[in-house]
Amino acid sequence: MAIEKADFNLKAISPSIRATKSPDNGGIITQTDLIEINLFLFVKIVGARNLGAHNGHHNFDPYVEVKAGSFQGRTLCFWRNLNPEWNQVFALDNDHIQTEEITTVEILLKDNVRKYDEYMGKISLNISDISTRFPSDSELAPHWCVLEDQRGRRFRGALMMSCWIGTQGDESFHEALHLQLDNVSIGPHNVVNTCSRIYIMPRIWCLRLNLVQIEGLRVKADDPSISSDIFIHVSLGISTFTSKLVKNNNGNPTWDEKDVLFAVAEPFNQILVLSVEQGTYTRHKCLGRCEFPVKNANMISDGSAPPTKTVDVIQNQGFVSKLSMMICLDGGYHMFDEDPQYCSDRNPTCPDFWRPKIGSFEMGILKATGLPAMKPQGRTDAYCVAKYGSKWVRSRTVVNSLSPKWNELYSWDVYDHCTFITISVFDNSQLHEGNIDLGAMDTRIGKVRISLQEMKTNQIYRYSYPLVELQPSGLKKMGELELAFKFNCPTMLSVWKPSFDVFIMYTMPILPSQHFSHPLSPAQFYRLRKQIITLVSLNMSKAEPPLRREVIDYMLDSREKQWSVRRWRADLERIGVFVRWLIGIYTQFDEICKWKDMYKTIIVILVLGYMWWNPQSLLPAMFACLIIHVLVQFRNKPKTLSHVDLQLSHVHTTSIDELEEEFDPIPSKFEDIILRHRYDRLRVAAGQHVTWMGELATRIERLQSLLNWHDSISTPLVMIMCLITGFLTSVVPFKWLLCCWLLYLLRGQKFRGPFPLFYENWLRRMPSKLDSMI
Repeated sequence: MAIEKADFNLKAISPSIRATKSPDNGGIITQTDLIEINLFLFVKIVGARNLGAHNGHHNFDPYVEVKAGSFQGRTLCFWRNLNPEWNQVFALDNDHIQTEEITTVEILLKDNVRKYDEYMGKISLNISDISTRFPSDSELAPHWCVLEDQRGRRFRGALMMSCWIGTQGDESFHEALHLQLDNVSIGPHNVVNTCSRIYIMPRIWCLRLNLVQIEGLRVKADDPSISSDIFIHVSLGISTFTSKLVKNNNGNPTWDEKDVLFAVAEPFNQILVLSVEQGTYTRHKCLGRCEFPVKNANMISDGSAPPTKTVDVIQNQGFVSKLSMMICLDGGYHMFDEDPQYCSDRNPTCPDFWRPKIGSFEMGILKATGLPAMKPQGRTDAYCVAKYGSKWVRSRTVVNSLSPKWNELYSWDVYDHCTFITISVFDNSQLHEGNIDLGAMDTRIGKVRISLQEMKTNQIYRYSYPLVELQPSGLKKMGELELAFKFNCPTMLSVWKPSFDVFIMYTMPILPSQHFSHPLSPAQFYRLRKQIITLVSLNMSKAEPPLRREVIDYMLDSREKQWSVRRWRADLERIGVFVRWLIGIYTQFDEICKWKDMYKTIIVILVLGYMWWNPQSLLPAMFACLIIHVLVQFRNKPKTLSHVDLQLSHVHTTSIDELEEEFDPIPSKFEDIILRHRYDRLRVAAGQHVTWMGELATRIERLQSLLNWHDSISTPLVMIMCLITGFLTSVVPFKWLLCCWLLYLLRGQKFRGPFPLFYENWLRRMPSKLDSMI
């Protein structure tokens, strides 16, 4: 596949931000330290009074129009209101003021029943006379202003307003109506779709349901064609589950199944509906149904068995039987909305079991450059969405610009630094009524992921990330996104001074204890995650402005993993790196055995002779070699943060046909039903094998990353452990070490806990090349 000639490298930039150096306290001092300062003209229209005093006219439908050059905006219109209150803020970027050489701003009080070019009162202000206000200042007090009519006479009514020059750190900035929006024909009801917002995901719990028994079920054999088997159909919102078929057992059918898991969001206003059915899955009849409010379920977080609840099964004729079931709301699991490989949070649902906060992540979304025209009119209305943990942020929409400037600052609390933050750019298609009526979707432009684990604490990073989009037609660069960000963590010191708390953090289980004491099966995990994404999408769609379903799906990678020839090649290559390393060791050993390098062979013989004479020094020598290897690898330490690796992702060796297969949905869009079903089944099975290969490659690379400085905190810790272990092995006799090791391996079940060993937890936190794959 031919790739367009474009620069896909990560670039260091030098934006004009105030935080060029990290402050001593490790945090950002002001709201504009990580962003470029942009000046805006703000006009706040508070209200008007005594509008009926003008010529005795009492039928005003007043509104206010703000004009600055060719830019204009208007407030809401109040019908027959002589003392309206608007409390609306208008803003205009100083770049537009300088570009069009605007010197004055006009505030016009108009009547909706009059001609458009007529006004009742007017105020003109010279922009050079307007004072500048800083974010640290108190709010500017509005005042009553005298207006002049079209004849230059004093208008008897008055308008309360205020006007100032401020920055994007102003508290009125996020609610302001930008005057340039009126120049692109955006409807007044759609202006809210251009505003920046912060969204908080609802807390999602795991509803555990275990069907036990039905007592005293009354079954009428009025239709001999229907089987006497019994099953239960469970539904919660759009999620459903059907139990297995069991025998009637004289009206007391019993189930012995694993827990059925549902994802439910706070507040618990959902109703669990259970329908008792007789027959088979294809031919059955309803014997009765019951409803159970989710809020009545007990909350647990320690993995204990759910309590048993008994509910009445009712039909039209009345009581039928009693259904016993074990049901609870489990808050001990972390409910994955993201791909586990790129998780931004690993805390359980119940806040009582959250890990302590270790720091904060602050990011300034500066601007984008080189965006393509996403609309037929040759324009792009771009906005950014960022997610970390349960906090989503959406920047304002910069309309009709291929190089939009946002300069907005956001921050998140961090509980585990082995996490990722995701930032995406979208084109807003919800600005015109026609597009909304046609169900237009916001088009994705590109995505960036940043690993907090690779960042040095208290260091400011300034990068321009290429927005890369892999499409069925090939790889395409969609522009670049400029970011400035910083990870503040008082717990982590310098690379050479890691604290003991950091060592403990690396050895802790990466997931809550519930995932190890009561692990989820792969089927349960993927079913839960699908429900969670649906719940998040439904919740975000109720906000104003809403985060649309296509945005949620793209941010959370909701597309099911399928067979991909490209990823199969990449995973084989990742495994091949480790295999070639083993082959290299064997080759060196073979050359030593065959005396191809006489000096190496003589050195090895001398070392083996010394080890035979003094076997106690074997293990210390091994750990000393590991330390030397780590020190040698320090020169190969990555100089920049990881990003998309096109060579590793094999986008340059993939054909268009293979990409079309990768992006082909399930069920396939190809014709011939039988072929499609067989092909889809093969793709699902192959996708599972590819996922397993990817996990194997990831585990191997994480093992290698312990020694190659990809994690600037972990590698020094490994060196310190090697030094301590080498010292212990030089003091303790080797046979005692071997004896203790064998006893530890053969320890009884009583001494084995449900949690992974500390080195397994450590290994799961290590970075891998999966972070650089598309």
